[in-house]
Amino acid sequence: MEFIVLASGSKGNATYLEIGNDKILIDCGISLKQIKLRLAENGKTLEGLSKIFITHEHSDHVKDLSMVAKHIDVDIYLSEGTLNRLNKNIKYTIDSRRLKPVPPEQMIEFNGYSVLPFNVYHDAIEPYGYRFYENSKSLVYITDTGYFPERKYELIKNCEAYIIESNHEVEMLLESDRPWLLKRRILDDEGHLSNEDSANLLLNLAGDKTKIIVLAHLSEECNIESKALETYNKVFLDQGVDIYSYRIVVAKQDYSTEIISVE
Repeated sequence: MEFIVLASGSKGNATYLEIGNDKILIDCGISLKQIKLRLAENGKTLEGLSKIFITHEHSDHVKDLSMVAKHIDVDIYLSEGTLNRLNKNIKYTIDSRRLKPVPPEQMIEFNGYSVLPFNVYHDAIEPYGYRFYENSKSLVYITDTGYFPERKYELIKNCEAYIIESNHEVEMLLESDRPWLLKRRILDDEGHLSNEDSANLLLNLAGDKTKIIVLAHLSEECNIESKALETYNKVFLDQGVDIYSYRIVVAKQDYSTEIISVE
């Protein structure tokens, strides 16, 4: 299993994953042109793309979904709520047979791998995160959530790799010029994870198998890479955990990560 975070942030999100014999996209929030360009920079193409997993209906996650579906015969997996709330200019330009709503917490079996959708907590209708399994390895994708309940930890504990939101530094957000209502929305339980919340959540999820942590969806206005890494280091150190035993990557908005292998 290997993946590339092609783009991550409020201007657009897309992640490429090779698993089993399939090529997958998680979200299509940047242009098809940019998806192809960033893949090419890593020696990859969309040839053979078979599935797209959509987290929720916000435009930074589905902006170019219809364009990708127009050019590639691909099945699209998402929640019933996301399907119902998709912008009609997207929804009605895609063959309905290719839109495949799936229930939460029910494993979807494919040839050589499986996928577990699970609910996250964001101001969308029915947002999902996903856990991808191949043999004994797994990857969790969890962004756009204000929190994640302890009672659900078992769904996503002890994966080899996590792509996890680390959206904002609280002080930077509060001191920003953003309207107060937007600040409240981001800080809400259905908003976004702060650096500290993200680090504490990951600390509770990581186990002996965990090797890779990708920090995703960093705010361009209310966060910086050094703050996110500093917070992770402090939270882990305070609990006596060696942060340097993990490979930590910070995903960017304007260019992709390198190819990351889950071994």
